[in-house]
Parts: sequence; C-alpha cells; structure tokens
Amino acid sequence: MSWEMELEENILEDLYLWIDSLPLSRPKKRIERDFSDGTLVAEIIRYYLPDLVEMHNYTPANSFQPKKANWGMLNRKVLSHFGLDLPDVKIAGLANGQPGLIEVLLYNLRLKIDEELELQQKIQQQPNSQHHMITPRQSSVSHMGTISKTNQVPLLSNRSNKSIRSNKTNEISHKEVSRLEYEEIKQQSFQQQEEIEVLHAKIRRLEHVLQLKDIRISELSKAVEDSRPTRPTATNKK
Repeated sequence: MSWEMELEENILEDLYLWIDSLPLSRPKKRIERDFSDGTLVAEIIRYYLPDLVEMHNYTPANSFQPKKANWGMLNRKVLSHFGLDLPDVKIAGLANGQPGLIEVLLYNLRLKIDEELELQQKIQQQPNSQHHMITPRQSSVSHMGTISKTNQVPLLSNRSNKSIRSNKTNEISHKEVSRLEYEEIKQQSFQQQEEIEVLHAKIRRLEHVLQLKDIRISELSKAVEDSRPTRPTATNKK
C-alpha cells in the first residue's frame, strides 16, 4: 500500500458516501478526528467480517496513548492479515489525526474487504462444499486447509479410502496451484494500481507547477510592459 497516493475527488466522494451508509456508533463529522482512535475502523471490519474483530478490545479514546494502543491492537490482530501492516509512524499519524492518512487506509481496506467477501463467496459455491462455515481469516490464510475440510467423506474401506485420498490429493494440488496463480496475479494488479496512482499524483503536481509558472510568466511580462517608458506624443508645430 502506497501512503503517498493522492485520491481523486470522485473517489473521495464515493468513499465518504460508503462510510456514511454504514451503521457506525457515531456519525462522521471530521473524518481524521472521528477515526483517530481506531474504533470506527474496527466497527467497519466487524460489520463485514464479524469473526475477525472483538470490539471489547477497542475502547473509544481522546488522548494519544490509548488511541495508539487501539491502532496497535487492530494492526496486529486484523490489518496485518489483509496485507495492510501499519508502520509505527503511520500509527502515530492516524492517532494524531493527520489529514489524508485515514482516507488512504479506508480506500485500501475497502478493496481488501471486497476481495475477502468475494473469496468467501467463491469457496461457498464450490461443488461438494456442504456449506461449511469458513472464517475470513481461514479463507485468506489457508485456502488449502478449507478445501480438505469441506471435502471430507465417511470412511468406507481401506481400498476405497486409498482411492479417495489419491483423488483428493490431485484435486487439492490443482486448486492450490490455481490459488497461488490467483494470488500472484492479484498482487501484481495491486502493485500496478499503486504505481498508476503515484504516476497520476506526479502528473497532477507537474500540471500545477506548470500552471504556477504560466501565471508567474504573465505577471513578469506585465511588469516589464509597465516598466517601459512611454514615448511623448509629438505636437504639431505651428
């Protein structure tokens, strides 16, 4: 996740609408301040993935140290499993309500939640899944383990068991390879998306610099014109 990315106006508007649509314990007024203790982020994750978050671990706070403790707990127990591991300097910035940080985190968190929900849906739709309940952490950490559990069958005989185990091993190996390929492609997509966002931000900065230079050139040109002495008009001699 790139913390240097600048979210465009339409993305921010969509992000704020999404947050306002969620049943949080307090409304969003000033987002960097309202989210500075980490509890609302925990509520968002619990709303979509309730098995990942225990809200009693996160207490609303007004001072820096309790806020930092909440973020540290959330980072270790939840965010790191999404690949959103927060550096200490960013935790301090979030706890201090540094503008711009929480939007970047929420934008990437929303993507990760969407991926997790999509992955759970695909696992539940697999043949012979028998609709076993799968926790989000299990599905994101050990897809192979869930496949083996959901495909268990009663023991019949030694010979049939050997055949079943052989078929299951081949099936698991095939799905494991597909899963690894999927994760690799997904990771490449994220990296490319982050690079594109960084390039867009650089382009916007350069456009702004060019605009400022054009304004400065216009001001200097006008100053030069104004500083030139005006020639006296010739009077007709009588």
